[in-house]
Amino acid sequence: MQFPERFIEHISNCDGFDEIAFKEAHLSKAQVSLRLNPQKLFAHDYIDAVPWCENAFYLSERPQFVFDPLHHAGAYYVQEASSMFLDFILRSIGADKSPGRILDLCASPGGKSTLIAAAMHPRSVLISNEVIRTRVAPLKENITKWGNPNVIVTAHDAAQFQRMPNYFDIIVVDAPCSGSGLFRKDAHAMQEWSVDNVQMCSKRQQRILDDILPCLKPGGYLIYSTCSFSKEENGDVIENLLKQGYSNQNININSSQFPGIFSAETGFTFYPDKTRGEGFFISVLQKNKTDEVVETGGKQWNVTYADKSATAAIKPWVSAIENYIIVNINNTYYACTHEVEHVINSASGLFFKQVGMALGEIKNGALIPNHAFAMSNILSEKVLIIDVDYATAIQYLKKNSVDLTATEKGWYIVKHKSISLGWIKIIPGRSNNYYPTEWRIRK
Repeated sequence: MQFPERFIEHISNCDGFDEIAFKEAHLSKAQVSLRLNPQKLFAHDYIDAVPWCENAFYLSERPQFVFDPLHHAGAYYVQEASSMFLDFILRSIGADKSPGRILDLCASPGGKSTLIAAAMHPRSVLISNEVIRTRVAPLKENITKWGNPNVIVTAHDAAQFQRMPNYFDIIVVDAPCSGSGLFRKDAHAMQEWSVDNVQMCSKRQQRILDDILPCLKPGGYLIYSTCSFSKEENGDVIENLLKQGYSNQNININSSQFPGIFSAETGFTFYPDKTRGEGFFISVLQKNKTDEVVETGGKQWNVTYADKSATAAIKPWVSAIENYIIVNINNTYYACTHEVEHVINSASGLFFKQVGMALGEIKNGALIPNHAFAMSNILSEKVLIIDVDYATAIQYLKKNSVDLTATEKGWYIVKHKSISLGWIKIIPGRSNNYYPTEWRIRK
């Protein structure tokens, strides 16, 4: 592999760097790994576990994921193994033990957001944000497929969150970076790399942190990461925050059980010659507790709560409906946890691209279910189900006509290996495929 000019020289002073081993590692292919959705577990033969992340595994080769129905169903997420260390950090700081408000600031395409959703407390709320508008659609798709009712998708610049001062318990900033940690799997990152680009990224990262840190609660945690090896984008950024009085929580997270991860005061570095994964840096800091917490207020959306007739139409479809607030937003009904409702009513000035769980529209007193509802974990056991074989599942995911018959007419969940793929409506003489056109398999 021919590295960019000045690259090796640039990272030669990074702690833990071994030039010979690093170059040799880049002669091999990147490792393929995936992380299972704990709400959609299925029988599998994965045995080569990623040690620092629950329900995560290495694969011996890369299959054609596009032709796996369970991939489209959100039963797993294909994710680089090193970045899954976020799971270990979240559990180390107790994110799974108590409810909180979490912001994933630079979220698309959704790998870290789906990981957070799986690791956080069931009553936590995650705001998954992406400022680049063209990247919001894949983020929404992956969040929808993951199926959590306590995730909100937004599309704002970091500074716009300053309407929510001292609000979040955890802020994850997987910052835009020069991408040197991805050279084995991304030729474009190698072509774009330069010392000037590193400097530009470092300045942008500092600006992002300056804008978002007022939104972190006193005592809250900042988790900062990049897929870069450059000290300017990693250690220097953290040292600057330490000078501002943030407490270093890296020293309280023991990674010694994972040989190969380089641990330093500023954070944890993954080198491809030392761990089974790509280049990655991650650090966790805690905000000092001297600031006063001020709750924000003021409704931002025109939220209408479901009336009795709408609630009656929806109730047979939702499991434990008493656990949710049903709201009508632009004629679509959503199931929101009480915690999500609080965020909606306090996030003044923000615009939500997706909130809670979209259930569907009501027409002529009956629910027309939304695809997101099929992906969720809140479906009633009374909803009708058809389990299909592989060939039929692929035809369904291509949005082709599928020949399904049933004694009872109406809406059905199409499942493959007991995992939901989407809706189909059986009517006299035929069945209508309601899989989203924009998500269909095109090959």
